[in-house]
Amino acid sequence: MAPAAAPPDEKLTPTPLAPFTLDPTEVQVGTANGAGLYVAPVGTAPPADCKTAWAAPWAILGYASDDGPTIGQSTDVNELIPWQSAVPLRTVVTKRAVTVHFILWQINEQTIAMYFDQPVPTPVTGLISMDVLSAGAQQLYAIGIDSADGTKGLRVVFPRASLSDAGDMQIKRGEAVPLDCKLSALDSGGILAHVLVGPSV
Repeated sequence: MAPAAAPPDEKLTPTPLAPFTLDPTEVQVGTANGAGLYVAPVGTAPPADCKTAWAAPWAILGYASDDGPTIGQSTDVNELIPWQSAVPLRTVVTKRAVTVHFILWQINEQTIAMYFDQPVPTPVTGLISMDVLSAGAQQLYAIGIDSADGTKGLRVVFPRASLSDAGDMQIKRGEAVPLDCKLSALDSGGILAHVLVGPSV
């Protein structure tokens, strides 16, 4: 008797092509590859591999705290529990979020605007003047993260992201003033993020 087909909205787990092994070469250290953090207008194409340079309009976002960027994921699910049991028959994902968090140390027109979710101001004779408005359009960005461990690269690109949270800006003697930014990936043609793993040189 043939096995029952999976429901149309339920994907079967593919059979691995080869057995996995303990491979220390697949352990990645999260060292910044050059500048490491990039920003660009939404719709900017990222590099196609881990070797190609980040060309304009990709711009360096600046120094970040030594914790580096943190990518997070979360899901909300609805458990389908039948009347006859206390155990779910299925779980249905109702929401998925992918985020990136970093603490910027450079203060310039780009970083201060990102932290306060404002349009980037134009400096005049070295002075940055920006009002933090009570209302206005949310700013959108493409964000690139670039890491390399020796000759192994890891790049994560958010094609479309916006600020979803910001931590305190603590102005403390002897410490870098932090711009604590958390951005959430937004849908971009069905894509939240694009991941590249491969040779970096």
